[in-house]
Amino acid sequence: MNLYLSDEQRMLRESMAKLFSTESTSERLRAAETEGIDVALWRRVVAAGIAMLRVPQQAGGLESSLLDALLVAEEAGRYIAAAPIVEIIVATRLLGLASTDNTAAQEWLERVFDGAIISLALHDVQVCPQQVVPAGLIADAVLIINGEQLILCSGFAPRQRQANLGSDAIAQLTLPQDAGERMVLCEGKRAAELFQAAIEEWKLLTAARLAGLSRQGLQMAADYSKERFAFGSPIGSFQGISHPLADAITETEGAQLLTWRAAWAIAKGRVDAAASVSMAYWWAAQMASKSMTRALRTFGGYGVSLEYDIQMYYRKSKSAVLPLGDPQQELHQIGQRLWHGVSVALPNAGQIDLDFSLGERAEAFGAEVAAYFETNMTPELRAHAHHSVAGFHPAFNKQLARDGLLFPHWPKQYGGQERDAYDLAAMTAVLEANGWEHVTAPITNQVAQILMLFACDEVKEEVLTRFGSGESLACMGFTEPSCGCDVFAAKTKAEKQKDGRWLINGQKIFTTAANLADYCFLLARTNPDKPKHAGLSVFLVPMQSPGIEVHAVHTLQDERTNIVYFSDVYLEDKYLIGPLDGGLKVMASTLEMEHGAADQYRHGHVSMVHATEQWALNAKRLGQPLLNDRDACGRLARAKTHLEVSTVLCRRAIWALQEKIHSRYWGPMAKYFACEMYQTDALDLMDLTAPDSIFASNQGLGHVELGYRQSIGTTIYGGTSEVQRSLVAEQALAMPKSR
Repeated sequence: MNLYLSDEQRMLRESMAKLFSTESTSERLRAAETEGIDVALWRRVVAAGIAMLRVPQQAGGLESSLLDALLVAEEAGRYIAAAPIVEIIVATRLLGLASTDNTAAQEWLERVFDGAIISLALHDVQVCPQQVVPAGLIADAVLIINGEQLILCSGFAPRQRQANLGSDAIAQLTLPQDAGERMVLCEGKRAAELFQAAIEEWKLLTAARLAGLSRQGLQMAADYSKERFAFGSPIGSFQGISHPLADAITETEGAQLLTWRAAWAIAKGRVDAAASVSMAYWWAAQMASKSMTRALRTFGGYGVSLEYDIQMYYRKSKSAVLPLGDPQQELHQIGQRLWHGVSVALPNAGQIDLDFSLGERAEAFGAEVAAYFETNMTPELRAHAHHSVAGFHPAFNKQLARDGLLFPHWPKQYGGQERDAYDLAAMTAVLEANGWEHVTAPITNQVAQILMLFACDEVKEEVLTRFGSGESLACMGFTEPSCGCDVFAAKTKAEKQKDGRWLINGQKIFTTAANLADYCFLLARTNPDKPKHAGLSVFLVPMQSPGIEVHAVHTLQDERTNIVYFSDVYLEDKYLIGPLDGGLKVMASTLEMEHGAADQYRHGHVSMVHATEQWALNAKRLGQPLLNDRDACGRLARAKTHLEVSTVLCRRAIWALQEKIHSRYWGPMAKYFACEMYQTDALDLMDLTAPDSIFASNQGLGHVELGYRQSIGTTIYGGTSEVQRSLVAEQALAMPKSR
């Protein structure tokens, strides 16, 4: 994986931010709404070379990558630049590609240097002669496709401005009739493919523009939430304000990553590239207007006042996509491209160094693990397999450890292969595909990683060897019945005795795998006189110690968790992990690691959507293939898009973990979004696959029925979605604490 921008791309983004922030002031934006363009800004745009950004070098352009263009579009959207940035980038590239066959096209490119504006009609004029053309009010030329003819239309009579939602320079034109001059640039299949690729690029740049717009509008709302007080507190401290904005910034960052991924998919020639473009466009189209609704509501009545800029963001978040037509129709395009073999011409993306894959090494390791399971999963093991701790198999666990596959990322001294986070993610996908539990190992791994950092050498030697050999498991004793997700309000006590031992009393709940574990990673209060965060310590408690009782708690998800009672449990001092009263530091490392492993919460969603997809490919409705039904196809496409957004957010968290990039919100953002989308899609896919979905099974549509029960639990354990939203609001938008 690689999500780093190059130095040149960072400089490009910074220069564009400086340009648009300087030129797109509030006063100038309002002045430009009369004509739909800021002429002074347009001159700066042309002088900066933006109009020639994607034009081939042989036609006199810069021939920058598609990712470079996305970065420019993001910044233009961020400052709602009153200029047709997206249209000029796409139209000049199209003109430049056509100029190899037509000298007149080259002449028009040269006119762009003098400030000429070129746009394009978004639909074939044979099918849709009258259509809304972006920048059609001010364009000196409009490129159209007429069947298999690429035509440049110019010589327009003065066009009548029509009031419109975004105060944009759009015009409803009948083409080519409204043009005084028409010039065929090229014909045949090449013309059709060039134009089709241009439309796909327009969609992707528009998605990037909306991601930038949404980001800025949300930051404006977050800033306002710190300035406005109600009931003696900043309104941003109220979850009714902060949580909707957390949802919006999560969806916005998902949109940005989705556009980048689509560009990468095009550059790599991936089979899902065309579907990725449609996913990015649909997601951004519906995300932006929802986000700006939340942002505007933060301002209350002031939000609808024309004196506040947020209303411009609200209007333009919707108007940007409407010239192409109903954006919900893009769901149908996703379905056509994924399941009906429809191919479309795509733009040349140029050199893109981003990488959204786990990498060749991880993919090879995943294949190795898959082959291992194919060889070693006996009928007895397959019958034993279960998604919960009930699927734990002691003998096979030791076998995995012996073969270096239990904790392959661990140091070799503890039985690992020193593999990286990408390898581990690839292996987890194989475990899920085989229906093998991936609960006990991640819990034990998380405890072991902390022991490697904080435990004394004696405990490391005793415990890590046992974990690494597959002989022992760990559980986590954080949550208590009285404090739920507020783990730092723990009441379990650990009192130092005269003989140097600790006496522990209390109880923990939702201690998954406690019935199997040999050690409990326990958070306990060691100093009641200090503030609640400061008086805590962490211990590793052998579960065979006298005074420990484990009682089963069975869940809706067909899983067992536990409540554990500690009654006068004596513990040697060596099992204090980290400094006394230093539990906050140890827990911070633990929670950061858990957030970096957000991808584990996505795999049930993967299985559910995959099972539905396989079912739908063969299912029929009223005697016709199910996926011929636009509604059914669109709903499945929506679930696939939700899963794709979850994937890019989770992959970013994995990348950050591997690259040691400290982000306090990427993990929480990925975790709660993945869980919320899992539940959202479970609700809908249960309906889509009815009545078959009502039956429980570990095969086929049984994944949908399980998903309906399992998804609700994922939004709770590991930190509820509400807790994660608060973290995202505070860290991504710098809002006040809401808890």
